[in-house]
Amino acid sequence: MSSDKKKLAKRLIDIIRMRTVLHPKDWKNESRLMMSRWFDYRFTSPLELTLLFREIYTQNLRNHVRRHQDADVAHMVTGTRDGLPRTREKWFTALWHARQQTDALFVPYDLLVNFSFDFSSRRKRRWNMLPHQLHPSPSNAKAWTAVFDDVVEDQLPLHMRRIGNMPHYRLENDIGLPAQRRFREIMLEEVKHSHRRLDDQIAEFVYAKRHLELDAVLRTAPEDERDDYAERAKSLFDDGGWPEAERKSLERADLLPSCFGIAETITPSEAPCCDCPLLAKCQSFSQLAIDQTVKTAGSASPILELDRKRSRAYVARFRDNKKKAAAMALF
Repeated sequence: MSSDKKKLAKRLIDIIRMRTVLHPKDWKNESRLMMSRWFDYRFTSPLELTLLFREIYTQNLRNHVRRHQDADVAHMVTGTRDGLPRTREKWFTALWHARQQTDALFVPYDLLVNFSFDFSSRRKRRWNMLPHQLHPSPSNAKAWTAVFDDVVEDQLPLHMRRIGNMPHYRLENDIGLPAQRRFREIMLEEVKHSHRRLDDQIAEFVYAKRHLELDAVLRTAPEDERDDYAERAKSLFDDGGWPEAERKSLERADLLPSCFGIAETITPSEAPCCDCPLLAKCQSFSQLAIDQTVKTAGSASPILELDRKRSRAYVARFRDNKKKAAAMALF
């Protein structure tokens, strides 16, 4: 099996596992979250992202315990369970939702989790935070948000600089995905509002990192100065001012959006689906995932089917009790 097929098979398995242990309402917004989550995560399946979120949470929890409580037991603390459940479990659903809440904030997971533990230590919480407690509660939302916004403003520019290491956003791997287009829009905005010399930015983002087209960047400058900027930028790059990033051609499976193949999150008439060149393949793959889930679990969504079964049983009991009450009223 080729590397590309192995990656496609892994994505299929992730979707089947997701469909088996969660309710459709838990994943229906993944296409919207794909466009709001941090750029590093937009080509990774939601299941794999949830496991990454757990790993970052556990590392930060142990650091917190080591620093503020007991260094000798820190390595044994987890805060949540390991592995994947075989059916719906509250702890995993809570972990999934905590990851989704972070995706909606457009920040790296480590920034949010590290901040939450730091904020918690200042308020002297009695118990260590579980994943679903990383975000603000109604009682502390105002204070939490005010401090968090300051931290994001201070730290996010550094994280933005690190995105340059991802080959997914280089022009040689551009296939017009919504995530790629949005990345270029944001990078162009950064260029427009930066205090750095434009020729230096062109040398970095056009020639070295290959994130932006030369013409797109030059349009941010006065027309009569564009040739000079382009010439100085090329000279700066040729002289080693910015080292050229490695050229790595990605396989098609590397460029699958995180929402790829999740049927309930596909909305062809709305963004990002309506602008995605992989829409047809996504729909086909989503049907394959449903078929395989039915084959292995007996239903496209075992959790939804179980909820419906319980609901039908409840309605049947209610109607039966109503009939009995009506019958008793005759005597």
